[in-house]
Amino acid sequence: MHQDLVEVFEKVIAILKGDCRCKGGWHYGSISRGEQDMYSDYDPVFLVSDKDFKGFSEDVPKILNSVCDELLIFWGESFNDDYFKNYCSVMRVGENLHQFDFFIINADYPDTWMCRQHCKGCTVENIIYDRTGETKAFLEMGYRTDNYIPDIVRAIDTYWFHAEMLIKYFKRNDIFKLITNIDVLFHAHVDLLLGRYDTLDWGAWESKVKYCVPEELQEHLKLYFTNADTESLEAAIRKAMIVFQQDATEICREKKVPYNLTIGSQVIDYFNKRLSSSNW
Repeated sequence: MHQDLVEVFEKVIAILKGDCRCKGGWHYGSISRGEQDMYSDYDPVFLVSDKDFKGFSEDVPKILNSVCDELLIFWGESFNDDYFKNYCSVMRVGENLHQFDFFIINADYPDTWMCRQHCKGCTVENIIYDRTGETKAFLEMGYRTDNYIPDIVRAIDTYWFHAEMLIKYFKRNDIFKLITNIDVLFHAHVDLLLGRYDTLDWGAWESKVKYCVPEELQEHLKLYFTNADTESLEAAIRKAMIVFQQDATEICREKKVPYNLTIGSQVIDYFNKRLSSSNW
């Protein structure tokens, strides 16, 4: 953790300890898992009652502005509502720029998904401070979300549907349609692998891939990234489709998933045939 951030965080906590609207807070993210390093930032979650939620939320930019030299960006997530808010900020401290996230949970509506998600994996050991014991009691309720595992069949169907769709965009040399649909292929491949390997109870797909998917299969996902021209993209997709078919075959066998794997072979053959021909 950068020393600037440590000092900013300590100032924020000192202010909140003097604000009776905030019941307390706990660490979320890498700090809660003991995995922080010199590049980490803070992800504190603060507990506020419903009657104070709106007013306290409106005061957050004032708090952050008071602990840095300049608050450059104060950005609320699109999913913010009356029960949960996350404010992402970029602040200047001296010559350095730092990010600082600020999560707020409405203590009177703990069953909403985002509230439960930001209690997941957190215990009383993660408490930053607790004004009256309510923060400890809140965490001891064990609020959490279920771990979502992607549907393998859905991932395979999605992949081959969009792979076949790519043919016309290659023919048209429609680079941005190609980029859009290749992104779908990439995430379908991610879902296929996570449907088999995900054992992580926290994190977004990128963390799950990093910690759960074998390194040799992580290499398969890198095939989709190349230069943004049709020749490079076509070469990348030809390779990616083959390894996706291999991964799908192996995973369906291991998981005993009934799927007509000849679909992939047909799409690959048709793709190669169409793009090798000057005719439609």
